[in-house]
Amino acid sequence: MRYLFTTIPGASHMLPLVPLAHAALAAGHDVLVAANGSARTTAATAGLHTVATDDGRSVRPYDDLVRRFTETDVSWNLTPGEVIEHVAGVFAEVAGGMADGLVDIARTWNADAVVYCPPAVAGLLAARAAGIPAVLHGIGTRRPTFRPALNRLAPVAERLGAPALDEAEVEIDLSPPSLETIHQDSPHQGGARHTLPMRYAPYTGGAELPDWALRRGEKPRIAVTLGSLRVFYSDGAHLRDILKGTEELDVEVVLTTSGAELTALPSPLPDHVRTVDWMPLRALLATCDAIVHHGGMGTMYAAFDAGVPQLGVPMAHDDGWANAQVPVARGAGLMLEGRKATGGDIAAALRELLGEPGYRGASEEVAAEMRAMPTPADVVRELPGLL
Repeated sequence: MRYLFTTIPGASHMLPLVPLAHAALAAGHDVLVAANGSARTTAATAGLHTVATDDGRSVRPYDDLVRRFTETDVSWNLTPGEVIEHVAGVFAEVAGGMADGLVDIARTWNADAVVYCPPAVAGLLAARAAGIPAVLHGIGTRRPTFRPALNRLAPVAERLGAPALDEAEVEIDLSPPSLETIHQDSPHQGGARHTLPMRYAPYTGGAELPDWALRRGEKPRIAVTLGSLRVFYSDGAHLRDILKGTEELDVEVVLTTSGAELTALPSPLPDHVRTVDWMPLRALLATCDAIVHHGGMGTMYAAFDAGVPQLGVPMAHDDGWANAQVPVARGAGLMLEGRKATGGDIAAALRELLGEPGYRGASEEVAAEMRAMPTPADVVRELPGLL
């Protein structure tokens, strides 16, 4: 089969799709990624064939949204419903910029199916316009196609010959059973004809690992990250209190910087802090005892996969805020508001995470659930028959 993958212009939304794409290639299928921005760069770096959907018009609104939510208080001044409407408008604009190119690629390349993640609503639109099946690929906690954005594309869909934007034929669900249970009070409104569970494989690229990363140190090791986007780090002001909190503990800290200039941090850094521009989380977390992070879905699921307790410190009132509540509800982590957390707050939370074995136990339970789920290779074997 010929699988056309697509996503919004962010690396973090491409990374979860790579394991299935690799599995499809290994099984003898053809794979093409149609995207833009850092998502396309990530796909190419992963060894996948890529093509741009547009001239960059889809990237600008996405980048602007990230900047607004990380550099201003706008997300904190909106209700959850207003945040959804705000984001829906942006993702509709992103999809509108991608739509014509994506439909043309699907037809020209003779794709047999379009694989897309929930916010990449242009994927469903392109599948319907090309008359081929659609596969909704989860990126963590189960979510449907982002209808508030899709509904705004009705005129574009009609113009491209796709007036009926019903749900995807197949949904690939990465959420292990106990995390699914957490959201029973607000059930997933999907509607795909078939649902295939699949193990989350924390792909974040390859790297040459330093020697220290292969073994545990004499002290507990804590990873600190704000994700892959450099804009999240700014000048490092958000990280000051996090590092200050670790000074009270007898620990080692590994801080990922995404290559940002962290001028707001003390120079030199405290002796217990080590910085790396970037390191695959799967490798880093293998020797860590806890992680402090911004609430990114990929980071959260990588920590679950590694069985590592989590301290969420979301910096914006967006998906990160919702994501950071999942480990708390599962008993695998704690959460603080990143903008207001003091060094004392951080120290108290980390002291509890490291000292109370229940957090590690709950994290390892989720990791065991994930390992029992079908692999991407298993899913690839089932997909053609369902499609």
